Amino acid sequence: MRRAQNANAGPYTYNSYGGNNESQRLSEENEEMTSQLKHKVKALKSLTIDIGNEVKNQNSMLNDMDDDFHKSGNFLERSMKRLVIMGKGSHNYHLIFLFCFCFVVFLLLWVALKFR
Repeated sequence: MRRAQNANAGPYTYNSYGGNNESQRLSEENEEMTSQLKHKVKALKSLTIDIGNEVKNQNSMLNDMDDDFHKSGNFLERSMKRLVIMGKGSHNYHLIFLFCFCFVVFLLLWVALKFR
């Protein structure tokens, strides 16, 4: 008896024009969901394009940094070679001058403090 009462209110009820109310509602929902999906796809596409551009910019900056580090590394390498060449030299008079300078400075400080 219940089935007889609900038979016309089921998912396949037809309107007076012979169309299916449920199928029209589903069709409208599908269209709405399709338009929402299109908007989301457009947003994702623009986001991925922006990410790609940012990655390209970051890669170019990293390449520039790599070049700068390579240049500074070469500069330090040349400086170290010059220091090694200076250290291997047979003229070690700079140590004698340094020792004499320190001796004179300490002597002057001692005299200044002693006769104050």
